[in-house]
Amino acid sequence: MSLLKRETVTLNIEATEARLLVMNGGRILRWDSIALPDGTLRNGQVAQPAELGRALNKLFERRNAARQSTVVGLSGQRSLVRILNLPPVEPKLLEETVRREARRELPLPIDELYLAWQLLENGTLPRKQAFTLGIPRETIDTCLVGLHAAGVQPVAMDLKPLALVRAVNLPDVLIADAEAATQDVILVRDGVPLIVRSLGTPPALRTSAEQADALAAEIQRALDFYQSSMASGRTPWSPAVCLTGMLGDDVTLRQRIGARWPLVQPALLVTVPADLPLLLYLTNIGLALKKI
Repeated sequence: MSLLKRETVTLNIEATEARLLVMNGGRILRWDSIALPDGTLRNGQVAQPAELGRALNKLFERRNAARQSTVVGLSGQRSLVRILNLPPVEPKLLEETVRREARRELPLPIDELYLAWQLLENGTLPRKQAFTLGIPRETIDTCLVGLHAAGVQPVAMDLKPLALVRAVNLPDVLIADAEAATQDVILVRDGVPLIVRSLGTPPALRTSAEQADALAAEIQRALDFYQSSMASGRTPWSPAVCLTGMLGDDVTLRQRIGARWPLVQPALLVTVPADLPLLLYLTNIGLALKKI
């Protein structure tokens, strides 16, 4: 079921603020954000659930937003994304096979993770593959404590990088999300996020130029890894970058990244109000596009 067919409240929890957006029938009705107290989140995980709850309570009250059936976006900082190659097996053995391969490939015990996976449809590749996502259980559990403190009842939770892929809606793109305290780099081929890197921005990177250079280095790492280990058997690609996030419109950032790779805009599936700060709320739009 597409969430766009009814009123949907989406909540994107960033390292420094929470962003709320309300949609109905594909129309964006209202939006708002609230700063989070220092230390509320650490390394992508809620460290002070009570502080998060108090801030969210103010945000939902201010925008008179329904707290039931909210779609919540989480940082990708502690998530583990892998494309697993699967041996030929009967359909009834897929779950067991994915878990076995995940146990070998992921750096954390899968018993400590919430694990989700989906088969990839790609006729050009010789083996079945599964897009596999692992999130530490404590990351979700501590977030739920903060949400419940504000009376927020999530109908679904998603990672920010995956919501951005949905919102940007380009089959072949490198999404570079620049926030005040985090950066995400997502390499997408044929609509599939093959590489997802989410990391905190070191406090020493204070100028736009320093942040741009750090982001460019992460983009290049992602492209190098793709070329060395994933490009074989896929159609050739000339990388293009879509900048998003709080700093996505920063002139220095756009100039420095644009000097190395062509920049592209999201191919939006919804109409946005002229006064919406789009790059700030792209994750929320992607959350609203999630199918439940």
